[in-house]
Amino acid sequence: MQPISDPKEYRELHANLKISAEFDMRYRGLLEFFGKDLISYKREHSPNQNRNEFLRIFSKYMTDYLEDHCPPSWKQCTPSFWEEFMFTYYPYCMHVTPHGKEVVKFLFQLKKFVKWLDKRAGTTWFEVIEKYVEESSFDLKMCEHLLNTLYLRDFPRIHHTDWKPKQDSDQIERHFNKYTETLESLFEITRITDDTVILTGLKSHRTYCIKGLPHKAVFPGLLMYGIIGKKDDDIFWNWCHTESVYPQRAKNYIIIDS
Repeated sequence: MQPISDPKEYRELHANLKISAEFDMRYRGLLEFFGKDLISYKREHSPNQNRNEFLRIFSKYMTDYLEDHCPPSWKQCTPSFWEEFMFTYYPYCMHVTPHGKEVVKFLFQLKKFVKWLDKRAGTTWFEVIEKYVEESSFDLKMCEHLLNTLYLRDFPRIHHTDWKPKQDSDQIERHFNKYTETLESLFEITRITDDTVILTGLKSHRTYCIKGLPHKAVFPGLLMYGIIGKKDDDIFWNWCHTESVYPQRAKNYIIIDS
């Protein structure tokens, strides 16, 4: 990066830094093709918390997740760029909220941004996004519902002002200590039988019979990252802790460490 000597350029950089800080974009984003576009998009619209949250997630996808593999321009993006963002990165960032409407807000902001982007950059991504939303919005909503259900089970007062995180964490730790064997991994729900859920480890390809999952909130094809555990004399495993939940379409992009 060349040193800035022009006062006008300095003022512009300072203004851009101030705006980008509102959605936590890293400094490197200012040097990439997308940085000024994200800032311009925010400038052209009134302040909005949902828009800021969308821009925060999207900018981190570009700078933190893709990093050096980020495409060099909007026109050189591919459908898989958007698919990976929607179905792999976004579920990883999904928040647990009282009303469970984060997916609806996210998809609305995504469509609004891409429609603006097509006009600004001369791209034609809106039709692709609409197709993806139509095909898989239900799956994303189910991921959010399951994530919220499982977190509320572990942290029942998470949405209350008097919530005591340490108290819940201590209880979870005591629960963990009851098990003689635990496994942290990414699993796919492959079958549901009464109150038993059959999971398959994406790394090991082993199957596990699980108790303790809300069978009305799960369905085959969902991917779950978390921890299962059992005692020596147990036949079934128990679902112990949830990190994230993904739709089936994420399977094409998630990298499993060997």
